[in-house]
Amino acid sequence: MVDVDSAVGFGSAGLALVGAIASGLFSARANKQAHELNRQARIETEAAEAERILEQYRDPLLDAAQTLQSRLYNIVEQDYFGRYLRCGDEDEERYAREYTLYAFAEYLCWAEIVRRELRFLGLGDESRARTLLGHLAQLQLTIQTDRVPGPFKIFRGRQRAIAELTMVPTGSSTGPRTECMGYATFSRRLHGNDDFGSWFARLVDDMPNVADAVASGDRHAVARLVRLQRDLVDMINFLDPAKVRIPERHRQQLPSDPIVDSMPSATEAPAALAVPRQPAAR
Repeated sequence: MVDVDSAVGFGSAGLALVGAIASGLFSARANKQAHELNRQARIETEAAEAERILEQYRDPLLDAAQTLQSRLYNIVEQDYFGRYLRCGDEDEERYAREYTLYAFAEYLCWAEIVRRELRFLGLGDESRARTLLGHLAQLQLTIQTDRVPGPFKIFRGRQRAIAELTMVPTGSSTGPRTECMGYATFSRRLHGNDDFGSWFARLVDDMPNVADAVASGDRHAVARLVRLQRDLVDMINFLDPAKVRIPERHRQQLPSDPIVDSMPSATEAPAALAVPRQPAAR
């Protein structure tokens, strides 16, 4: 028979074991809850930071997108190159070339700045920042795709290089740390730095081809420009849905066609780009 003292000892040991197990379970649950709370707090903090970045860079990105879409609209719909690229006035011809280049460079620069600011943040499934990145991905794809012929095809690496070349530090500790150089600085570097100018040489060579395509009504040759202009207006509509900064009359989209509609979409990308040559990787 087990004496009373032994029984009490066994009982105490059992209670201690149960208590230890219960304590471990409660501790594990508390740790799990603390971890989940920390995770949710981190997600909320990152989402708030992403929203702050979106607000901070919305206006310069919006302005750059508007500048480029407006220039593309005028090139395709108003025969801008036909009227100014070969008009016989050297200053007008130079401006037609250079400001078109700057419109591309400025947009690419601000798009890269936004991507860099957002790349390490968890954005959530429904955030505005994630939607913006979707627009930027679509625009990058439209500029780089080789599903339609040139002109103005710029592969991804060249897009980022142009952005890097035109990016300048602000020295600010509170506002944007980098921004795009102004047009006057861009013009000086274009003519005073051969390496800088070489990144834009192919775009300059493409301009007469665009003028000829528009004059002849060759919509296939300008399909990229049409799709790019439409994609830019889509992003403008997202960034300025109330049409406060850019009125409705200044964001008209070029008419689409089957060629433009058949161009790849970023929402389809990896399937749409799963082709032998892998054009999106260049």
